[in-house]
Amino acid sequence: MKLQIGCDWCGKHMERVPSHIHTHNFCCRSCLAAYSSRKKNPQGYSDLKDYTNIRAHISKMNREINAFRMTPEVREKLSTARRDKGKCDGYRKVYGRHEHRCVAEQMLGRPLRKGEVVHHVDGNKRNNDPDNLIVFPSQREHAKHHVLLQRFFFGDGGDAR
Repeated sequence: MKLQIGCDWCGKHMERVPSHIHTHNFCCRSCLAAYSSRKKNPQGYSDLKDYTNIRAHISKMNREINAFRMTPEVREKLSTARRDKGKCDGYRKVYGRHEHRCVAEQMLGRPLRKGEVVHHVDGNKRNNDPDNLIVFPSQREHAKHHVLLQRFFFGDGGDAR
């Protein structure tokens, strides 16, 4: 026994058996795409799924599904194997956290506070020696330090005026 239902996007009538009726029903893929588009359907898009804190949800789900996959030993092995590979010129990470921030926390003996900035004295973001790091209380203080040293870096190689 087929039932008459309407497309959630365009309203076109269609017949479906009860087992093929879902929360949202569409007559074609283009209606599904339009309904799922943030640009075309901002209100409907926000109602589709609650994406707040999805990272924590995915991490929790991964730990439950793969309970024995990412043990501390496996994480250390993967971290060591991948370190300094490729063309990355960014900051090194240790278990998803910037290494220079971890070193700074060890130097201070406490976690970094919100807004604290870790500065590399020699400008080499790969040199995370404790003697090469300075912790500033805010980005404002960090910028003042650069002004005093006249060390602004411009992408076009121009000079500061």
